[in-house]
Amino acid sequence: MNIQILQEHINAFTREVVDSGFKRDLDDYISSLPAAQNNIVQLREIAGKVLAVLDHLYTGDLPDALSVLLPKKQIRPFTEVPHNEKLRTLIENTEIQQQEFFNQLTQFLNQLKKQLQPNITEIENIRQFIAPYISEDVKRIAKDHFAIIAIVFNEHHTITSLKEFTKTLAAWNRVLPIYHQLLKSESPEDIQIVEVQNGSIDFVVNLNVDVALDLVKLFKVGFQVFAAYLSYKKMIKPIIDSYHGNKKLISQEEEREKLLLENIGTAINQQIEEQHKKAKKADKAVDTTAVPKKVEQVANLITSHIVKGNDMKLLALPEAEETKEEGKKLPDEKDALRELSIAARRQLRHITPEVRQKLLGVYGKIEEETE
Repeated sequence: MNIQILQEHINAFTREVVDSGFKRDLDDYISSLPAAQNNIVQLREIAGKVLAVLDHLYTGDLPDALSVLLPKKQIRPFTEVPHNEKLRTLIENTEIQQQEFFNQLTQFLNQLKKQLQPNITEIENIRQFIAPYISEDVKRIAKDHFAIIAIVFNEHHTITSLKEFTKTLAAWNRVLPIYHQLLKSESPEDIQIVEVQNGSIDFVVNLNVDVALDLVKLFKVGFQVFAAYLSYKKMIKPIIDSYHGNKKLISQEEEREKLLLENIGTAINQQIEEQHKKAKKADKAVDTTAVPKKVEQVANLITSHIVKGNDMKLLALPEAEETKEEGKKLPDEKDALRELSIAARRQLRHITPEVRQKLLGVYGKIEEETE
């Protein structure tokens, strides 16, 4: 297990459970419940707030992170228990009496706290254990002028078909140096595989730090426009139903959907072109041969990766590194990328198989290398 991946999972837990205030709020709710025993409105408000947080946690990356961090049989991830569904059942019970609601809510919150606390303790132990290794790793990547990224494959067909996975890896191996050529005049070094994770398949690789930061920017744009399309698809059906067959209104929505679908690829393509133009201004020696073809190859691979529900993570950058993204702090970039990625993948879970197939038909194919 790569220590940067471990650190990323620890950060995810700390951010979502501790820094967010969830652990503190849970303690406060438990201590304040007796005072609210005879106030059903307040009891339901507390239950609703806890459920909102639990739904957020269970639909994000935290369950996967905890399954990696807590493999021991003695200490299991609290997310293995469907706490959100249990609480939802309690809230939606319209026949339950106030006293019984209070009793069950009290029991629920105490059980949740009881399962959560060992997770917090064990993860803090892991954090302390890997701290010296993280420190040494930071020194190493600063010396090598590399960033560490994880190219994450979640899509079922990619990670279960050897032929498809081999083709996908070959595309990344081909396109990452092409992307480097669009941004840097010096020749790219061979992409170094640092670690291969399982479950989902995470390829952890070293990449030139400036190229990595631009790649992060590219993925941020991709996730943003993809989420916009998915949000539109989710909200538009009841609106179209309200048109009651008005052909003019329906045709306008169909045209809007077509443009939003096209914009996924267009926005990524334009972003690469802008990055290349900026790179040329800073470095006159940047290669300018076959730029449209190179841009197309990079855009096609990134778009295919995103619409399949895959991910990309920025794991580590050299500290105090002077890059062309001056003033940018690693946590800002990591958090922005993570939030946009999670938002897009949450939306993707709710689309119909027909919409998913349409996306794959437009963007899912990966271009193979031609002789």
